[in-house]
Amino acid sequence: MSWDSYRDSLLKTGCVDKAAVCGTDDGAVWTKSPDFNITPTEIKTIINGFRSPDSLCSSGIMLGGAKYLYIRSDDSQIQGKKGSTGVSIARSNKCLIIGTYVDGQQPGNCRMQVERIRDYLLQSNY
Repeated sequence: MSWDSYRDSLLKTGCVDKAAVCGTDDGAVWTKSPDFNITPTEIKTIINGFRSPDSLCSSGIMLGGAKYLYIRSDDSQIQGKKGSTGVSIARSNKCLIIGTYVDGQQPGNCRMQVERIRDYLLQSNY
């Protein structure tokens, strides 16, 4: 299964509007939705946010040029919101799985799908 397959799996659920998988070592974008213009710098900031959530609390979560309000996080996930849209980010050993949702999509369903992919990757030592 290629990284694109994980992205496509998220998008096909109807619970995720845009998706990406990125490396945690260098912030490299392994796959992303065509219109999801995320950068390695944004990914590195999120990776640092797992270590120090206070930075995300004060500055928000930047992804693809959009700024999301930090809602909550723990060791394995970060949630953000922007009006009626939002983002769910799950961390595995080697990558971040990112999904956004839009108005009409449920935040909990997006999170569940993102974490489903993360859990699968963890079982595969990723």
